[in-house]
Amino acid sequence: MMMSLMRATTALVFCAAAALPSAPAQAAPKASAEAPAIVMYATQTCGYCAKARQYFKARGLHWDERDIETSAQAAQEWKALNGQGTPLILIGDEKISGFHQARLDALLAKYEK
Repeated sequence: MMMSLMRATTALVFCAAAALPSAPAQAAPKASAEAPAIVMYATQTCGYCAKARQYFKARGLHWDERDIETSAQAAQEWKALNGQGTPLILIGDEKISGFHQARLDALLAKYEK
């Protein structure tokens, strides 16, 4: 008798749980604008390159740094882009010669939501 009562109680609990409404589905988080590809042609001794590195780090941005003094390929690419100083920063299709925080802020704002 006791075993029958336990089975009946267990069956009721499972049925009651199945009858409960399920939790509402949560909406997927809104996709933010895709982070832009950032490439920086630089040298290790360039003070403005150091400022650009600090800027990117402070904002949690990832960038591809290409040292034009240690890489012949980076130097060729920099020349092909009419590089005349460092840093030369590419963000998406935009090119910034030198470190200009206001220009970087404005350009990166396009990618923030």
